[in-house]
Amino acid sequence: MAEALQVPTHLTVENADFSRALGWIDGAVVPLADAKISVRDLGLMYADMTYDVVHVWRGGFFRLEDHLDRFFASMAGLRLDPGMSREAMRALLAGLVRQSGLPDALVYFACTRGMAVPGTRDPTASANRFFATVTPLVLRGQPAEMQRGQHAMMVRDVTRIPASAVNPVWKNSHWGDFLRAAFLAKDAGHDVPILCSTDGAVAEAPGFNVVAVIGGGLVSPEAGVLEGISCRTMFEIAGELGIPARYGRLMPEALAAAEEAFLTATSCGLFPVTRLDGAPIGAGVPGPVTTRLLNTYYARKNAGWHITPVETILSDPDRRP
Repeated sequence: MAEALQVPTHLTVENADFSRALGWIDGAVVPLADAKISVRDLGLMYADMTYDVVHVWRGGFFRLEDHLDRFFASMAGLRLDPGMSREAMRALLAGLVRQSGLPDALVYFACTRGMAVPGTRDPTASANRFFATVTPLVLRGQPAEMQRGQHAMMVRDVTRIPASAVNPVWKNSHWGDFLRAAFLAKDAGHDVPILCSTDGAVAEAPGFNVVAVIGGGLVSPEAGVLEGISCRTMFEIAGELGIPARYGRLMPEALAAAEEAFLTATSCGLFPVTRLDGAPIGAGVPGPVTTRLLNTYYARKNAGWHITPVETILSDPDRRP
């Protein structure tokens, strides 16, 4: 009998208590609705910023250090300074989660260029600013959606911004290509677009890495994409299960002919893709490899894998777990 896809049923919009959502900005913790930045902030005006998103699972951060590694690398690449150390940021995020009282949460944190300075467009003239928010974790992909899977469209009229222009390794909010493609996909009756690089190879979907199951193993694009932590997680689990996994060049034709496919993101772990351009991928349902990976992901997290309890951080914020 085929293994059934196991997806938590309590992390829904209906069950989420958004009255607990908080923001940290300008040195203060405030209700999320009161967390504001200036309309003159260059992060808003010109997408001159970086951000990251980590989730809290049963009172502990999942892979917080990996997210901080990526965030600090992105800030270094974009020449942004949050005005605090990694240790101070770790403690701040943990304190914000504890104050919210949310056991399962999504934590967003960002560093922007800061206020535009009148009379100049010199980016070095602005004082950078850091802020963070914590909201209830609502899974992108509820149980029924997971069972159906995403219906994707390979958008060929819009290419992913090339790395020579905007380095996707530095997490950024330059989503003009993603949004154009999303509207095209919706207009054609699909759920999500998948974009290609300028060389025609598969790149990313908006907020998702793309993974194909080919010959029983995992393949995900190796270049021109964000180095996804959730994708890395699935590769680690695959290794433990004896499933080959590699980063490489993935062409649209290979994705269409794959045995299975899925997307990865912090807000869902993975999301099956069951149709591409209207045609089924494999059997047109979440496949056995996809199912085994997602079920193992939840089992491992429930057992504490890669989980750092909030209270552990607060008891010794200077120690890197």
